[in-house]
Amino acid sequence: MDPQGAPRGAANHPPGGYPPGHPGGHGPPGGYGPPGGHGPPGGHGPPGGHGPPGGHGPPGGHGPPGGHGPPGGYGPPGGAGQPPQGFGAPPPGGFHGPPAREPPKRSHLALILGVGCGAVFLLCILVGAALLYVSSGQRARQLAELPAPLPPATPAAGLGAPSDAGAAPVIRAEIRDLRSFPASAGKLHHVLGEIHNTGTAPIGSPSAKVTLYGAGGVALESGLCAAQVRLLPAGEKVPCTFMAQRPAAQGALKAEIAPAAPSFRGELARLSIADTKFTPRRGQSPYRLEGRITNDSAFVARSVVAIVSLHGSDGKIVGMGHVPVAGGDLAPSASGLFAASIVDVADAPATWQVLAVGYSE
Repeated sequence: MDPQGAPRGAANHPPGGYPPGHPGGHGPPGGYGPPGGHGPPGGHGPPGGHGPPGGHGPPGGHGPPGGHGPPGGYGPPGGAGQPPQGFGAPPPGGFHGPPAREPPKRSHLALILGVGCGAVFLLCILVGAALLYVSSGQRARQLAELPAPLPPATPAAGLGAPSDAGAAPVIRAEIRDLRSFPASAGKLHHVLGEIHNTGTAPIGSPSAKVTLYGAGGVALESGLCAAQVRLLPAGEKVPCTFMAQRPAAQGALKAEIAPAAPSFRGELARLSIADTKFTPRRGQSPYRLEGRITNDSAFVARSVVAIVSLHGSDGKIVGMGHVPVAGGDLAPSASGLFAASIVDVADAPATWQVLAVGYSE
């Protein structure tokens, strides 16, 4: 206490800083803490210099009486610093430390990428499964739509003899399912049919003369519908075909057949057919039927040929083709491959059949 009863700070300096009321001060006198005791705020000296008058600091606190509080400081003049702080650690961003930083934000990019990749992978699996299901269904439908094979029409050996040795042989034949249809290329017309041996004796080199008529019953063109066999046993059939110029306006077809006894005196080879495969037409590609022919005879089969016929849903012939077996001749127990192509058909095929023919000489 000074003589007038005013409390003094540490080192007997009056509250309000050192020196009190110094002219030119930058702020009101006073240190960081409020002066001790219940005295009036600020010092008793006149306000310093051009700064604001004393007393702008915070009022004296309710701390312990003079002498026991923190002394008036030597710190910066009042008003230039922060407000009074407690005795604990300075708050973040305070006067004694760098400004507080916000904690770094955690990036979710890796999580997003992981989830996205997983979704794409799952989508690929689902799409692949769907495509597999669709393709398997299409394949099943394609297999169901493939023409079905008929029993092989390979003539058995010895069928060149009359079916009834005690009766007079009957040589008779007819042509059935005769039709014509345009070729896919050029100004040509296919004429197609099947020759049936309806007699009791074999016929040789079966064929039929076919005439195309136009409007008014005028004959336009004629040709020979010939089969690719030297002998047709009784009760058998064989396809025949020929090509003619395409008429401007076609009318009826008329066939004449005059069967004759065969000039061939040898034996028909016993041939078996296996490993057949039918390939339907795709775009411009033809129908294709391939397989393997084996000679089951005890002699060499000469001029072995595969005759392929395609039939519609009504059983009528719609297309045909013939091709020699690889090598032409087959030794006993030997096999040869064949592949026949059919470009033009009169209608969509529903069944197919292969006739293998070979001769002893």
